[in-house]
Amino acid sequence: MAHINNRIKRKMPIKFKIGIIVCILLIIVLFIFVYLNYVVNPVIIEFSTAQTRSLSQKAVEEAVYRTINSGIVYNELITINRDENGDIMYISTNSLQINLLARELVKNAQVQLENMGEKGIDVPIGTFTGMPILVGRGPEINIKLLPIGSISCRFSSEFIEAGINQTNHKIYLTVTTNVSIILPTANQTIQTTTQLMIAESIIVGKIPDTYLNSSSIDDMLNLVP
Repeated sequence: MAHINNRIKRKMPIKFKIGIIVCILLIIVLFIFVYLNYVVNPVIIEFSTAQTRSLSQKAVEEAVYRTINSGIVYNELITINRDENGDIMYISTNSLQINLLARELVKNAQVQLENMGEKGIDVPIGTFTGMPILVGRGPEINIKLLPIGSISCRFSSEFIEAGINQTNHKIYLTVTTNVSIILPTANQTIQTTTQLMIAESIIVGKIPDTYLNSSSIDDMLNLVP
């Protein structure tokens, strides 16, 4: 019996040591988890978001350039209707041309974003430490980008007084895209809005107040003041 008790006493310290090791490992894992979540993740997301927004805007600008490179002009989008005295009666939009332009733009933007997603973005390994002094330093790790959802575009209009009885009419295109960043620690969806002017013209004649107070192309469609 004494021999058995001695064996139990010898085994107790080993189990105790194992318990301490397990506790230490759990504390280390918990520390790493908290550090990644609250220190590293925000830094990586901020760094990646800035790059992704920049690349998304460049992709949209390239898509717009490819779409209107054929020479979209103001008169193809807008028709100014005058009476026999030359006074402006109403302004109408060429909805068919605008819809075709929007469809072609979305198609080109999707291609540009997919190409951007395949290339991804390069994040220096120092950024993953979460330490400001190391952000942007060290070898680079490629992070994949995934264009998700639909690309939407909206036309808007702006009238600016350009002189006596003259108005500068500008047409803008606003494109909204959604891109998902696939990070080692988390995924983040980024929405980017890019606005570009695609056409403008100087209109001679008094513009009805109906249009001066309207910023949307859709609001202008065949409205008679």
